[in-house]
Amino acid sequence: MKSIGWIQKQKKSAKKEEIPLGESIAEGECVITIPNAVSSDECQLLFQAALQARDRRDTAATRGRSRFSVADPGNFDNPNIVLTCEEILLRVIDYLEEAAPSIYETLFAPGPHWGEWQPLNAQLEQPSTPPDDELFDGLRELYVTSQLEWSEGEPAINIYEEQGYFGCHKDHLALTVLVPLLNPGESFSGGGTGFWAGNRDTSENPETSPTAVLKPPAGTALVFGGDVTHSGMPVEQGLRSVLVCSFSTKTAASNPDRLHGLHAPPTTSANFKGTL
Repeated sequence: MKSIGWIQKQKKSAKKEEIPLGESIAEGECVITIPNAVSSDECQLLFQAALQARDRRDTAATRGRSRFSVADPGNFDNPNIVLTCEEILLRVIDYLEEAAPSIYETLFAPGPHWGEWQPLNAQLEQPSTPPDDELFDGLRELYVTSQLEWSEGEPAINIYEEQGYFGCHKDHLALTVLVPLLNPGESFSGGGTGFWAGNRDTSENPETSPTAVLKPPAGTALVFGGDVTHSGMPVEQGLRSVLVCSFSTKTAASNPDRLHGLHAPPTTSANFKGTL
């Protein structure tokens, strides 16, 4: 059963009807949490694989954070890592399609209002190139037919060491799925994901403390929109690890370096944080 954490008040509609959850996500009003989306065995498999990849690296972590693209064969020699991540992602997608179909309808399905609900891109521009008019049954079909644009190098597994953090930022894609792989209190103190209310009205360099810091148990999926300012809060002690991916519907304007997802790309841009 999902729960919804509201980080700002819903806007009242003219008819006082309930606002679709997809619109609330686009407006940065909420974060969906899905408990037990990932099993403890899956969490440990992914964390241990990322830990081994970190130990093989001969460079220090940046800001106490090591990042491992799941599609990068230089990171993981176990094919089950890619398969497990795909099973997890499809599990979350299937759950969202059943529990909150307005997410696909608002943020991903082609139509005359598609652009209005898209987050600003990294240049702070509203996307103006719509996806193809071909209709799909939902998010799963978009995934299996390679109709998604991804944040380059994602899905990825991050490991945060003591004092490790991820600075404030927006993901600039329609939806982000983030899954903690370790339990707070047991594996680390501090940490968590900080969220700032305000959506587009809040910059990527806020001067205030986060509106909310979420530290759910391992295996809980957090789902939120691309205009929300958020950060990986500094870890005080121990290790924190998350599986994360952000994605939108592919369009003719999508960068080819961002269309690979869990498939190893033949080439990468300078932004790719891998070893290809």
